[in-house]
Amino acid sequence: MIPTDAIVVSTASFAAADSHRIVMSNAAFVDALFAEHLTAEEIGRDALRSYFVQYYLAQMENGGFAQFVYNSNWDPNVVAKVRDGLRTMGVRMHQAVFLEGVTTVRQLRRDGLDEFLSRDYWGDNPVRDRLDAVSDQFARACEVEDLAARNADWLRTHPKLHVLTRDEMEAEVRNRAATVPDTPQRLAAAREREPRPVKLIRVLCALAGHELERIIAGDPTYIYEDAVTLAWRFVTDEGPHVMVEVDGRAIMLSDADHEQIVCEISGFDEGDDQ
Repeated sequence: MIPTDAIVVSTASFAAADSHRIVMSNAAFVDALFAEHLTAEEIGRDALRSYFVQYYLAQMENGGFAQFVYNSNWDPNVVAKVRDGLRTMGVRMHQAVFLEGVTTVRQLRRDGLDEFLSRDYWGDNPVRDRLDAVSDQFARACEVEDLAARNADWLRTHPKLHVLTRDEMEAEVRNRAATVPDTPQRLAAAREREPRPVKLIRVLCALAGHELERIIAGDPTYIYEDAVTLAWRFVTDEGPHVMVEVDGRAIMLSDADHEQIVCEISGFDEGDDQ
């Protein structure tokens, strides 16, 4: 029996030369546990450290520190996991950069942070520009410390690592999900807490007849109809898609063809998906 604090990755990712694959395999397993409504307290601490360090890296590479703050909503649990992960992996430069970012956020005071998180990301945004100064330090750290490679090496040599086949990983997810005593209540509570974009994506997928597989992240750099628009990237059983809100409409687009509208809705009320 595999302990619940284990790190679980696939045999293919463990054998792969590409360091990203083992990191993404751990992330996929953690995502699968979250999808079954396990809580962070029911998932291995070090699996979560790797998971959130990878999330931080993806956000930094895509849009910089301001985007990480914005898309994570500066959740204290996420911030703590990233900080702990960088420290545990021994990436001193990246740890120093992140702590500098934490200090910068604290200097905004609560009102400044709340205003930043609640307003449009683009346009005249001095807080965004101030936060993005951290991104320059991050780029310099990357020249010395390859964060993806260090994350992968840390996982590969971890004493709690378990390497399973894909079928064994799926069975492990099912086994852990079966131990959750209050799954219906957790599902209802999770749906109630979901942010508006997630609820919109669920409704759009149902309308389009797609099965939602996972939501990837918000993308504040997306261009729609020649304008920069906050978009949300997600994957269905029909492939990758994007959701944008424009002029009171929520629009589901094919990620392969940004002009191809799959479906859209207007006047969405957050109780409509219940």
